[in-house]
Formats: sequence, C-alpha cells, structure tokens
Amino acid sequence: MFFRRLIAFAALAAAVCSCGVLTDQVTPEEEAMIRERLDAQSFKVDIEFMNPRRGPQQALTTPYVVIINDGQINSALPYIGQAWNLPYGGGKGFNFEAPIVDYAQKLAAFGGARIIEVTTDNEEELLLYRFEIYPNGKVHLTVRSQHREVIDYSGHLDPYTNPAEKKK
Repeated sequence: MFFRRLIAFAALAAAVCSCGVLTDQVTPEEEAMIRERLDAQSFKVDIEFMNPRRGPQQALTTPYVVIINDGQINSALPYIGQAWNLPYGGGKGFNFEAPIVDYAQKLAAFGGARIIEVTTDNEEELLLYRFEIYPNGKVHLTVRSQHREVIDYSGHLDPYTNPAEKKK
C-alpha cells in the first residue's frame, strides 16, 4: 500500500514538473529580440505579480508596466507596504515618468540573466529599479526607495513592443 502511494505521488510530481517546462521556452527569434531590446536600452516589462515584504504575493489583473526608453523611465506600478516621510496624499509613488540618473548592466553569475540597475529621481525620492531579465523573457524586478519599504515584482519582457518606435 505504501509503495502504491509512493509511486502515485512520484508520477504526479513528474507530471506537474513537466508541465512548466514548455511554457517558459521562447523561440530563437524572440530571444534575439530580447537581446536587441536590452542592448538598445529600450524595453517594456509587463508586470504580472506583486510580492510585498508584508503579506502574500498578489496577481495583478490590471496591466502594469515599466518602460525604459531614451534615457527615461516610465513606471506604472502598484505599491503595498510601509512608507515613511511622504507628501500629503501619498505622492507619486511608483507612477511617474522621469529621467534616468544611472544605468548599469551586467551578467549574472548563474542562470544567464542580465542584471540592469536603473537609478532615477521622481522629484520626491530617489529610486533604484533592479531588473533580473532571463533569456526566456521572464523578469524579476526589485524596487528600492528612500521613503518606502522594498517591494518585488515579477513579469515578462515584451519582445514585440519597441518603445522607441512608439515615441516617433
């Protein structure tokens, strides 16, 4: 009886694990487009999940994005967490368009991810956006702020949208 349950559990685990393998794959063309967007410092990230430090992960149903283009960052992100020393009404939060103060890109030690750190000043506080962008287009974003608790987001890079073309 024990071995039947063990075999059934192992088969179920193998089935569950194999389901996610195909969903994260991208075509070579999409991977080339992702590299091209990152090299041009012009990309759009669609955010799907919010991971606050306090509380559970939340799936986002409304479209939230971060766009990097022409030395500008356009951020439209929700925020849940503790905040200190904010203007009356909460201020801009993570919904703003501002120039990029510093842009740094490097390769991660493992996983083939590119780590992009963008520093910006939205006239209320200094913010650091740290993108971990994987070859399959998946993105992990950490936002650090002077006056708010750190928050994480996850989503994917849109290889088909070129922010540089939309500005023209």
